[in-house]
Amino acid sequence: MKIKDILGGKFKRKIRRGSRIKRMRQEDLHLNEGGNVFDGTTDFEHSMIPGIMKSVNTVLSKIGIKAIPIGSGATPTKGKVSGDLDMIVDVDQLKQYFKMEDAKDADIRKKLRQLYDLAGFETAQTGSSVHVKVPMGDHAHQVDIMVVPNAANAAQFHTHNIPAGSKFKGTNKHQLLSVIARQKGMLWSNFVGLFKRLPNGKKDPNGFITSDINEIAKLLLGPNARKEDMGSVESIVAALGKEGEELLANIRANDPNWKELD
Repeated sequence: MKIKDILGGKFKRKIRRGSRIKRMRQEDLHLNEGGNVFDGTTDFEHSMIPGIMKSVNTVLSKIGIKAIPIGSGATPTKGKVSGDLDMIVDVDQLKQYFKMEDAKDADIRKKLRQLYDLAGFETAQTGSSVHVKVPMGDHAHQVDIMVVPNAANAAQFHTHNIPAGSKFKGTNKHQLLSVIARQKGMLWSNFVGLFKRLPNGKKDPNGFITSDINEIAKLLLGPNARKEDMGSVESIVAALGKEGEELLANIRANDPNWKELD
């Protein structure tokens, strides 16, 4: 199979109801990075992330739930600036609290938004995210909260270890993992894990393989790989050796969706 035949595609994860595996077979979620939703929000230095997270979780802590930072928010970098903070919260915990175990995830997102409305925050909702405008001193900052199954495990897939000066983002990491999975006859879901792939290229709804990040690393990168090898494009390429270098070069040359930092 040629590289151009396996490039492309979006990273998906199906929302499930009932058992966790069943929920992982219905509707895919996407991490939408960036994009201002509110007027009057400003960028923030990463040193401010703990304070922003505290404001977000003050609301959830009252119902015994916690939102988890992902992306750059999970590994703050001194001196770095971000436009918004991405977090995830566990849909099963919310369903249990609201006593809405059979509800659609869209309804649970509405209930989550209402929690922040009642707490006095300005909120918005787009797609799979609830957006919260968090005041901090004289400024306010945007937090994007996604509602996902098994949030604690999913957070591992979005905890990056990107080297200083890297041109690659977390999105690039997931694009690369997706291509590697396709080469091996699997499908990478960046909120769930690995699935078998049908002959038509789509996810096999009955083919869930694993959500264990160490097992995923071994299946995609080699028998000696560990979760640390999935932390960045650089570590993935290093784990694959020459094959990884060739794969990255082909993606850069052939995938129009591949975008790096300037």
